[in-house]
Amino acid sequence: MQESAATLRNALLSAGLIALAVLTYWPSTTALWEFWANPNTAGAHGFLVAPLSAWLLFRVRYRLATVQVRPSRLACGLLLVCSIGWLIFWRAGIQELHILLLPVLMGLSVFAALGWEAALIVAFPIGYLYFAVPAWGLFVGPLQALTVEAVRVLAPLIGVPAHIQGNLVFVPGGEIEVAPGCSGQAFLAVGLAVAALLGELESASLRRRILLLGAMGSLAVISNWIRVLTIVEAGYSTHMRHVLVTRGHFTFGWVLFSTVMVAFVWLSARQKATAARAANFQSGAMFGARMPTYIVSVIALVAMPLIVYTIVTRLDVSAKPLAFHAPVGRGEWRGPVSTGSGAWQPEFVGPHSQWYVAYQGPAGHNVEMVAIGYSSQAQGRELVNEENSLFGANAPAAAAEAKVTLDGVSYNELVAADDRGHRLLAWSVYDIGGREFATPLLSQLWYGVRSLSGAPYSVQFAFRTACDVSCDSARATLSSFLQAMRADCFASVSRAPRSSPTLRPL
Repeated sequence: MQESAATLRNALLSAGLIALAVLTYWPSTTALWEFWANPNTAGAHGFLVAPLSAWLLFRVRYRLATVQVRPSRLACGLLLVCSIGWLIFWRAGIQELHILLLPVLMGLSVFAALGWEAALIVAFPIGYLYFAVPAWGLFVGPLQALTVEAVRVLAPLIGVPAHIQGNLVFVPGGEIEVAPGCSGQAFLAVGLAVAALLGELESASLRRRILLLGAMGSLAVISNWIRVLTIVEAGYSTHMRHVLVTRGHFTFGWVLFSTVMVAFVWLSARQKATAARAANFQSGAMFGARMPTYIVSVIALVAMPLIVYTIVTRLDVSAKPLAFHAPVGRGEWRGPVSTGSGAWQPEFVGPHSQWYVAYQGPAGHNVEMVAIGYSSQAQGRELVNEENSLFGANAPAAAAEAKVTLDGVSYNELVAADDRGHRLLAWSVYDIGGREFATPLLSQLWYGVRSLSGAPYSVQFAFRTACDVSCDSARATLSSFLQAMRADCFASVSRAPRSSPTLRPL
């Protein structure tokens, strides 16, 4: 049967809405592309998942042609809500969340224009993109811990005297680290994508699809255990000289997993229907979407992002730089004072301002204060970023973290050591346009909400002192300082330039 534009109108309209979402929500599209292209991430399979998703959409074109079009006002409303949510996540710099909303926006746009039946048909092709999103990184930690535990249990069974300490596997002759890349997260994502595709091609029942996903997911995890155990055994038997230990473990892992995956597909395959998809097409059942409904769906999809792109981005550019006015000591606290060459030097990503001052209290106790400020935030220049380090990139990791509350204000508490091994206690808080947060995620979400009407300033204030006798005495010192100086410290950063003492920038 010869295909025509009229026959495939619903499919063409759906494809147009999806393409429009890809273009309109370009920050998510760009972030996905960078994730797939980055050799340091486990996202290269995205270059296979995306074409497969497009092919799956093409595959259901005849089914879309036969649906009864029932535009949904509810879907239009949900589309606007999700669009605003996407904008908040994007402005907040929470990349994983705004990427996760992109397929939802695609599906809701089809739902709004064509109805629930059409949305169900395109749900799998669009949802297939979820097998190649950065959010799979959430499984790295649990899978890494599970792999370490598997090595602990199974290594003695194959005659390897392994001792586990953290993520390190010690064997006679050397040690092997079960790094995040050894978690098998990439194998799990790819394996589940293959199992889901197999179930779709078979038009399998829900029960069989779940069995396929469960079986392939289990095999992916177990094959990774075998990979790590093989490397540990090779290191033990060759005194760490085997090629698998030195440089070949990555390639070996994919060869092993690919073998398991091919065997799984071969064993799981079922006879496919021989009838062509076109044979099921009923020409008398064709319903096309009305153009006014389609236009409404387009407006719901693109209106909010276009408004924000044209207005808020301009406000970001015109945002005034931040200025700092060093607070003058109050009560028993004297300062600002000089601390010599040991100034506190946090490291944060992207263009930002950073100030440092110190104060001296009773009995010679010193409190240091830093303020790290962003005139506006975006991806790669944000207060909350895994590359930011409050104690500096070369400082030891924080030994303990907690939350404390003083006079109704919550602070993040960190206990760490300096380069000389002296313990330090630090309290920090995020200030987003005059509102304080101790929870990083909440601070970024609030920034996303506020930034829709223009970027508020964003500052992280941090205060630290030495644990001379104990950290309990250091907590008392910080409490005393903040009770006397808190209001002045939080008012030290503003948009408007002020005359201020000359401070040494970090």
